[in-house]
Amino acid sequence: MYPPCAAGIRFNDCYFTEPTRLADWAPPRFTGLFVILVRDPNWAPRSFQPLCFGEFGNNTPDPLGSSGYAWLRTSEQRRSLFVSVLPMPFTTNTQRTALRDNLMAAYNPAWQKRAPSVAFEPHTVPPRRRIGFQPETA
Repeated sequence: MYPPCAAGIRFNDCYFTEPTRLADWAPPRFTGLFVILVRDPNWAPRSFQPLCFGEFGNNTPDPLGSSGYAWLRTSEQRRSLFVSVLPMPFTTNTQRTALRDNLMAAYNPAWQKRAPSVAFEPHTVPPRRRIGFQPETA
């Protein structure tokens, strides 16, 4: 017999809640991440494809609006979409953003554009200031 496991959906090592219809979803009153999902039989082991990841803070009135997906509130497409939440109490905004970016890099969601990598951009170095006393100019 297998040990009981948490109900929900797993992305990387994060266990999100069981997907619910986005049309029936009430915004949570805690901090964490959310993922918008669509049914896709090509995805396994669960048939849900992630479309976008977002993060929200304490008592955020509209996590979709603050993450740039406010158009989903009135969209007809909302009826066929699902949402799942990863509760992250006692985390900072930086920690949630880092995990969200990590999940975006791992799953490459269709509705999300990844930020350009700054690791490969040339860094501009400001000109060096002269050391020592500068002669006064009158």
